[in-house]
Amino acid sequence: MSSLKFTNPDHWTHIEQHLARAPGERFAFALTKTLSNSATGPVLLVVDVILIGDHEIERGPHGWYVADHAIDRVHNHAVTENLGMVEFHNHALGPPGFSSIDEAALAPMVDYVLDLGHGTPYGAAVWVEGAVRADWWRPAGSDGVERRPFDTVTVLGDHLRVINADAIAGERFVRQLPLLGPNAQATLAAMRVAVVGAGGTGSHVALNLAYLGFCNVFLLDDDCVEITNLNRLVTADHADLNSPKTIVAGRRMRAIDPRIQIHTRPGLTPTGMHPELGDVDLIIGCVDHDGPRHRLNEIAIDTQTPYIDIATGVDSSHTPTALGGRVTFVSPGGPCLTCLDELDSAEVARWAKPASQQALDRQHGYGTNTPNPSVVYLNGLAVHAAFAELAAWLSGSRPPAQWLDIDLLGNAARPGLHVAPRELPDRNPGCVDCGAALHVQ
Repeated sequence: MSSLKFTNPDHWTHIEQHLARAPGERFAFALTKTLSNSATGPVLLVVDVILIGDHEIERGPHGWYVADHAIDRVHNHAVTENLGMVEFHNHALGPPGFSSIDEAALAPMVDYVLDLGHGTPYGAAVWVEGAVRADWWRPAGSDGVERRPFDTVTVLGDHLRVINADAIAGERFVRQLPLLGPNAQATLAAMRVAVVGAGGTGSHVALNLAYLGFCNVFLLDDDCVEITNLNRLVTADHADLNSPKTIVAGRRMRAIDPRIQIHTRPGLTPTGMHPELGDVDLIIGCVDHDGPRHRLNEIAIDTQTPYIDIATGVDSSHTPTALGGRVTFVSPGGPCLTCLDELDSAEVARWAKPASQQALDRQHGYGTNTPNPSVVYLNGLAVHAAFAELAAWLSGSRPPAQWLDIDLLGNAARPGLHVAPRELPDRNPGCVDCGAALHVQ
């Protein structure tokens, strides 16, 4: 699957405002870094933009063109910086699409740019009144060229958008459209979401995705349903014992919305590459150990993918029993879980060890291998809090709270449930996990 990612929203704002104010046709270029280039398509990160001034646009007998000297300037800059390019231009009437004049100009340009960039994927897009059609090209053996539309063109910031999403028709979501709006509904239908962990919190996430209208979901987990899961696994019942949690969750999601596409994958491993997580627009982590949580943190940083981490905990060693949770949004350019000091380094290190070494560690008192207590209402509360913030992000109604604490007990002065956002600090430039990613922002 392919994606064009604007992790700096100002880049897209500059392009859109430039195209929207055009008396005729205008042009702009996004300069890109290739994050991955798998069989399903390239994932490109926008790192800079170049706007073509009106004095650099010429009108010929068949349309508008960028002057040769301006094209050379953009191409030379991209080659010098070892970057790819995506050309944007506007049309007066929609829906957005490439005209016959566009196609005639693109054919020689694609061959030239792919050769100039030594095979770096090239893109082109048409903008019409906020809607976008964007395609990519790359070499395809024997001097051929492969071309397909980008699956998603995402813009991050205070508002998460998929700007090439198709409009949603029908009555299924008519009751939530006043809250989310049609653009958010189209965005979530177009997004590809990975849910890592299909257990207590993951099962609640699966249901929320299906009910809200997400249509393309990856489920990652190795476990099967056990009798002790049935107190909190809201996608399963007694008949599902010994069935894989991903299969059970996918079956329930399709029962809610038959249109949904479910892709099941094994769970995380300490050394696995997990390329499917580089092909999604959002990762939601529902794991119960800081080892896989740290791995998801690394993957989100490497792939510039938003990551929502949902964690719950019950500590019965205290009197009264402590119940609580946390929701953290890790966004490209923002602080990661390591910056926020939310990871236990000893627990992370133990997860990477072989099973024999983990057993030896337990004999010496490191880690108990005892399952933590868990209860359905705490899992549901944490997940629904996360989705309330995700809905705000998608709708653009307000920026999401990116660091939520959930406390079911409160204190002597204020007993009861507390859900409180914490102030998110800036990214730590010396962070061992995300500090090296600063240069792409």
